[in-house]
Amino acid sequence: MSVPLGAGSILASYAYTKTSGAADVKRNTWAIGYDYALSRRTDLYAAYFRDKVTSLSTADTLGVGMRAKF
Repeated sequence: MSVPLGAGSILASYAYTKTSGAADVKRNTWAIGYDYALSRRTDLYAAYFRDKVTSLSTADTLGVGMRAKF
């Protein structure tokens, strides 16, 4: 999902997966971020991701960057 805010956009996503069989596994993944347009071809972005799998530790990831479109 992308929602315009100022010169950029708020980004969000969520996913849920359930696997049945020898081991029942559930996975929840969500992310939130912001994409800021510096110009028509250049933008900055930041995003935070969280991933949780049954019986495993939660993984957190933070990413930031700059993108130039040619």
